[in-house]
Amino acid sequence: MIQNLTYELSVLSKSVQHKNLSAAASHVGLSQPQLSRLVVKIERELNVVLLDRAAKRKSSWTTLAHELSMAYVKGIGRLQDEILSLAKDKETEELRIGTLEGLSELALNFSKIAFEKFNIKSIFLDVLDFRDLDSQFLNGQLDAIFTVRFPGKQKFHNYVEVGSQHNDKISTNKRYHVMSSFEYAGADKKMLEQSEKILTSNSLSIRKMWLESNGGFGSLPSKVSATKGKDQYSVFLLASEAINTKLWAEILKIYS
Repeated sequence: MIQNLTYELSVLSKSVQHKNLSAAASHVGLSQPQLSRLVVKIERELNVVLLDRAAKRKSSWTTLAHELSMAYVKGIGRLQDEILSLAKDKETEELRIGTLEGLSELALNFSKIAFEKFNIKSIFLDVLDFRDLDSQFLNGQLDAIFTVRFPGKQKFHNYVEVGSQHNDKISTNKRYHVMSSFEYAGADKKMLEQSEKILTSNSLSIRKMWLESNGGFGSLPSKVSATKGKDQYSVFLLASEAINTKLWAEILKIYS
């Protein structure tokens, strides 16, 4: 039973460090509903109560939640640390990389270097949106990611700034508002109501083709630049804590 909850317990051990479910969600790379479902799964499997749902405002963690998390960290968590330590010394032959679509060219260039200089045999390169990129990296499904923000607002040891980027503003047809799924989720409701037509897509290439063919207003990410100027934001390469230390040292040389 416990073996089937390894991921859930690892998330819980990080979540209880924050005062409630709402505060924890943004720090573990999950939405609040996703984290809530994860907690309910543990409660049902182990027949325990992890959240004090009788709290007046926001549900807080029970004493048992903290004790269960501590037990995980001391037991299975320690075993995972030992496994990760061994993995760091093992020669890397395979890499799983995630990237935002606007950083695809950067990820492709890195993959070519990895094949030729690092003797990597297999690379799995996936284009993902912010949500999937963050969750898969935090869940250990990806060895490295190219992104413009740190997932889950956590601190990471293995990261390097590899360039900068800015958003090119497009305004060729006021009828169509073209935006990414990420932009739509954070958009002002009043602004959306005032827009005549809205095209939302998680595909950068689709948004770009629409703007080129039909016009509209929105923004597209520029190519990655080696220097950082006005209105530009940093681009990062993040690697898992389990990555081979020698490989990470070689990666850092590329971007030094």
